[in-house]
Amino acid sequence: MLNRAFNFKKRKEEIYMKRILCIGTIIIFLFSLLLFPFGKPSEKAFGSSQSIKLRVAWWGSQTRHDRTQKVLELYRAKVNRKVSFVTEFGSWSGYWDKLTTQAAAKNLPDIIQMDYMYLAQYVQKGLLADLTPYTKNGILNLKDVSEASIKSGSVGGRIYAISLGTNALAIIYDPAVAQKAGVKIPEDGNWTWNDYKEIIKKVYQKTKIRADLALTADPKFLLEYYVRQQGKSLYKHDGTGLGFTQEKFVIDVFNINLELLKGGYTAKPDEVSATSTIEDSLFVKGKTWIGWTWSNMFVATANAAKRPLALALPPKGGIRPGLYLKPSQFFSIAATSKYKTEAAKVINFFTNSIEANNILLAERGVPISAKVREGIKNAVEPAVRQTFDYIALAEKNCSPIDPPDPPGGTEVGQTFKDLYDQVLYGQIKPETAAKMFMQKANQILAKNKK
Repeated sequence: MLNRAFNFKKRKEEIYMKRILCIGTIIIFLFSLLLFPFGKPSEKAFGSSQSIKLRVAWWGSQTRHDRTQKVLELYRAKVNRKVSFVTEFGSWSGYWDKLTTQAAAKNLPDIIQMDYMYLAQYVQKGLLADLTPYTKNGILNLKDVSEASIKSGSVGGRIYAISLGTNALAIIYDPAVAQKAGVKIPEDGNWTWNDYKEIIKKVYQKTKIRADLALTADPKFLLEYYVRQQGKSLYKHDGTGLGFTQEKFVIDVFNINLELLKGGYTAKPDEVSATSTIEDSLFVKGKTWIGWTWSNMFVATANAAKRPLALALPPKGGIRPGLYLKPSQFFSIAATSKYKTEAAKVINFFTNSIEANNILLAERGVPISAKVREGIKNAVEPAVRQTFDYIALAEKNCSPIDPPDPPGGTEVGQTFKDLYDQVLYGQIKPETAAKMFMQKANQILAKNKK
């Protein structure tokens, strides 16, 4: 009897312990779900487990992250619920290192945010899919996109990337100052380099307000613009030297600023170098009235200045437009993707959906589709609408973008800036500086010869 009672009590204790263990396991499992609902913090998965799972990668701000996620969710709701997305986003600094590691493991995301600087390199390594067939069968609809924007994502005559936003060099000015001086800036670019200088002189004579020095932060772009007007490129297509041999081009660019500076019509270089932010710039403070900028900087400048500003095309000259449309970034598809067609449909959605772009609100730059630009105009602030109008004008007055800078391009740009500064400070003559630049730049680029 005692043994039976003991055994019955022991069995009850064993059943009780098993129940406790079972309940404990369930609690631990539920707690783990609360702690780790999406896996790694830099990767987010949404959409139910379906037959198609697309990985999408990009860099950018939190605003970009939030808006991009919403557009992907909209794609599922409006286009294909059978698609689920795994998003991989972060800052610029770690983005390319991660892609390099993924490329080595043949594990690139299906859709990759790509930069113009790396596009040719990724194509040469066979890492990106050719998107040309999708543009021909209508999956990627580019009928409202300019030829210049399409070519910016092309390598060797094939399309490997679709631009997500457009940027262009521009003249920025204060229309109130121009009106006070009785001058009109031809916003359509119907003016010459001589017109540009004469207007700056006239405004100073009437108002005593000077102009900015042109592109002192990175004057290589002024040289590039001028050289392109002469039908040349800054670099040879193989990257082994400069794309022109005329020292006169370099001398002309030095003299554009030097003539105005010597006459007292522009700010002095030491005044410009003393400012480091848009808010502190001479232009924002009203101490200068005209300068050079990139169109994607216009909104920030206008907001900082707190007064109406305007954009105009840079002066014309030479035998072709020096202006080109610069992609802010692209979307590309990995060559290893198993779902290239669906990935192309997603890129098409970002490119052509007005509803999607009402969420994105040109955060990546001016949309490449003219139809989309028109469709979201009322949803963006006035300064953004001005950039839309400017890019539409630039599309009609530009030539195709040159290939990305070759290895050594950064050093060439720094060499030009150093000499440019010396010319403006009167330490060296333009003719001497031009000769030095041609020699040094070609020496740097000659290292690319195989």
